[in-house]
Amino acid sequence: MRRRVGWLIFIPVFLFVAIFSVGPALGILFTSLSGSHGVTVANYRQTMTAQYGNAFVMTSSLSLYSSLIATVFGFMVAWSLARVKSQTVQRLLMAVSSTMANFAGLPLAVAFMATLGTSGILTLLVNQLFSVNLANLGWNLASFSGLLVAYLSFLTPLSVILLLPAVSSLKKEWEEAVYTLGAPIGTYIRRVALPMLFPSLVSTFALLFANAFSTYVTAYELAGGSVNLVPILIGYMVNGNVSMNLGLGDALSMEEMIVLSLAVLLYLIAQRFSHLHAKGGRAQRAA
Repeated sequence: MRRRVGWLIFIPVFLFVAIFSVGPALGILFTSLSGSHGVTVANYRQTMTAQYGNAFVMTSSLSLYSSLIATVFGFMVAWSLARVKSQTVQRLLMAVSSTMANFAGLPLAVAFMATLGTSGILTLLVNQLFSVNLANLGWNLASFSGLLVAYLSFLTPLSVILLLPAVSSLKKEWEEAVYTLGAPIGTYIRRVALPMLFPSLVSTFALLFANAFSTYVTAYELAGGSVNLVPILIGYMVNGNVSMNLGLGDALSMEEMIVLSLAVLLYLIAQRFSHLHAKGGRAQRAA
């Protein structure tokens, strides 16, 4: 009886997933394979051309660099935050990180344009104080480097939120044992902390990569067509900014979902290793 009640509780969840995830995905797949003469893979063949292939390379590169840098910075911040004894400081920084991690989309794009755009506050301030024109130095918000900085502004706080529990789980006794043996903190980080945190670092990187790869509004508002990204191309195809082509847009969407699925699969594998490692550690301590 209890099992039946438990399954009944999950029915709304299953319905939600079916309606808002599985259903749209099947619809996109059907449209991407539909042609004037029935089922066709012409849309997928078109995605293999240079323009769309370069878009996947550019999007993957931007996501890879931003995720790696955000994971490293997030680890450094989480490492420092875990060593802060003041609970007030920890709660304050976590609240700031949570706010910044969710500060994306159009508000983030407007904030960057107002700060680091051509007529942004910081851009004009640097020009007035140091007589340095950031544009002459190669800075352009509507570029790969500009988007990289924008992505880091919300990926790094998200990395801190994801990594802090793992970093906080490190035992102080392990660090003290390393110091007792005469090894420096660098040895502790390299030989103890990083191997223990490796699954968490990989899973965090995977989630950040998926987040960056699927970012649309921020990239579109900052760069538009200046940077060849897959989400922007999909938006053009679906909204008809250049020419409406739902079949091609859905084909690009399916290929993007494959990339995101691989990132989620990497996350699940890393989480599985993390749980197995944690169980092994508890078993050893019990023995």
